[in-house]
Amino acid sequence: MSDPTSYVGSDSSIDRPDVPALFEGARFFAPAVGTSNGTPLSTWLTELLDHNGPVPLWRVETLPPETPCVATCVIGSGSALADLPPTGDEFELAVRQLERVHGHRFEAVYPLAAATVSALAPVAVASQLGVPLLDADGMGSTFALIHHTAMHLNGVPPTPLVVLGPTGESVTIDVLVAPRADRLLRAVVDTLGGWAALAAYPTTAGVLRHAALRGTVSRLLNVGRVLLQRSDPETLIARLSAITGSRRIGRARIAELEHLSRPTDGAVPAHPTSIVANEIGGQSRQFRIELRSEIVAVFADGVLTAGAPDLTTLVDVSRSELVALDSIQIGDVVDILATHADAMWYSPEGMQMVGLSSHNIPLAHPQQLG
Repeated sequence: MSDPTSYVGSDSSIDRPDVPALFEGARFFAPAVGTSNGTPLSTWLTELLDHNGPVPLWRVETLPPETPCVATCVIGSGSALADLPPTGDEFELAVRQLERVHGHRFEAVYPLAAATVSALAPVAVASQLGVPLLDADGMGSTFALIHHTAMHLNGVPPTPLVVLGPTGESVTIDVLVAPRADRLLRAVVDTLGGWAALAAYPTTAGVLRHAALRGTVSRLLNVGRVLLQRSDPETLIARLSAITGSRRIGRARIAELEHLSRPTDGAVPAHPTSIVANEIGGQSRQFRIELRSEIVAVFADGVLTAGAPDLTTLVDVSRSELVALDSIQIGDVVDILATHADAMWYSPEGMQMVGLSSHNIPLAHPQQLG
């Protein structure tokens, strides 16, 4: 590929050589995901692209407004996905079943979340269905619940939806109130095998022009290419900043890990963990990094410096690569990067849904303070 900051536009595609960059970029926007979590889907997607050829990547506005579109993603446990990797037809069958419910064929696929392994699955199902992948998604990173999407904020319901497990069993869900969909999904995913293929948010390209976050798949590819270049930390951070607008909060050495046992509120399934890190150089601050499924807040000497819906990422300084949150070790030296989410997540409605209060942190976001 050419310039890593160039836009992957409407007449482009995703091919076999793009898979590593796609997954590396997806890890940037979902720091909890380690490299091993994506191996089964990366291998499967590479084989599909070898066999079927590249998948067209189109901007939403290039499609006729009436074009039927569907979102796909992986739902459930990453470890379950590794234990029970896809046989190859789960996502296609989920979409086909939703087509029967909806009464027509879908002519384009888009990611529910352009992050984690859920950035890979839509490319695979687009390849299987022979339809384009849309350069758009619903989250711009990854949030905890299925209705934490731009589509939901714009009045697009997540249902009817179909979830299909690795054993071939499926469940169709339709709800009157969007948050009920996530509660019902969590009740059935373990029974289906711990993970499942999800087909949801059936809508049209015309609706997605204003209801989805556009250009997010291109961004994954661009970020992934930069990360794979393995440049020195200063160059890497400068390039990431040019693409994503990220800023370095500080460079620090991990001093303490606190794995707490108390669960959070049942609406967001995670256990709190805290990381204490001491700044190297600069103001010699002490950072406290609060984790749920992702990093949700960073404090510097007790002052909130970044918080949800900001995306916070750790970069290993010695290796110039992303740090998976489940592999952090005491003594690691990391750069703490914060990236603003899409502007809609800082609206009152967005902050109520995915901001600090949704993680039981009763503080105003720094952006709200001025």
